[in-house]
Amino acid sequence: MKLLMKVLVLSLLAIFANVQAEYVIKFSHVVAPKTPKGQAADLFAKLVNERLAGKVKVEVFPNSQLFNDNKVMEAIRMSSSTKTGIIAAPSLSKFVKFSRTIQAFDLPFLFNGIDDVHKLADSPVASDITKPLERKGLKALGFWDSGMKAFSIKAESALRKIPDDFKGKKFRIQTSNVHEAMIHALGGNPQKLPFKEVYTALGQGVVDGQENSWSNIYSKKFHEVQDWITVTNHAYLGYLLIVSNDFWNGLPSEIRIELEKIIKEVTIKNREFAAAADAADRQAIEKSGFAKVVELTEEERKTWVEATKQVEEKFAKQIGKNLLIKIHQTLGH
Repeated sequence: MKLLMKVLVLSLLAIFANVQAEYVIKFSHVVAPKTPKGQAADLFAKLVNERLAGKVKVEVFPNSQLFNDNKVMEAIRMSSSTKTGIIAAPSLSKFVKFSRTIQAFDLPFLFNGIDDVHKLADSPVASDITKPLERKGLKALGFWDSGMKAFSIKAESALRKIPDDFKGKKFRIQTSNVHEAMIHALGGNPQKLPFKEVYTALGQGVVDGQENSWSNIYSKKFHEVQDWITVTNHAYLGYLLIVSNDFWNGLPSEIRIELEKIIKEVTIKNREFAAAADAADRQAIEKSGFAKVVELTEEERKTWVEATKQVEEKFAKQIGKNLLIKIHQTLGH
């Protein structure tokens, strides 16, 4: 009887807490909970639910349970609720239809490594890149890492020689014209597919290869249906944390300030999660007995860089030539 009463009291308290939460935030993302983005989303929910208990409640929906990346942005923009908001962290390439400046993050070999990415993301120039999104009803809250990308393929040999190893091969890419131009420059055929369809497409031979961070390759088992992974670090796979501009501006200032603090904390932790996943997931893939991992030589890498130079030139006007100058200055190029 006492146990029953305890359960009943706890249930009522839980219901009461939910009812008393003045604002509800639904965090939608497309990856597994154990990935860097998944871990960061869960940590964000934990910290908000602890520190803003009774004021804000965060619920997390991983693996496209609520929306995929394309639909979530429309859901955020169309939402008119002042009490329930949607937060998401879509891949940066998904934002191109709202702002062409964001394409800068997709450029091949722009960054020498993840430290370069953070240098740009933490600089005032990052605000110049994301500012146009506000006119589309989206508020940028921060950049989250997945990691630098590697290329994988199901073929007799690894991707090393340009364009020979790409010729006649189909590669899944995100919805990005920059990625499309990059694959063409490397000699392959790009295929735009949603993230949740990639494993099946690779397994069934709809596409021959793909590009992704180590955590996404491992968590979604892409390495199990590929023969080779080439360590290229050719581009950044990152996410932009967003919310409705109206919902965000409608929050009381003290809640916004606390959420901003939490987001900064979680962003730092996300970078740690991504760095750890880079090392651990690559090691797990190498030990798995499936795809073999190969490194490019310095000379091979130079041919990749040279082949893809035309991509930045092609998109310079769309991104903004002055903005690109600022980006290169920030990165010390």
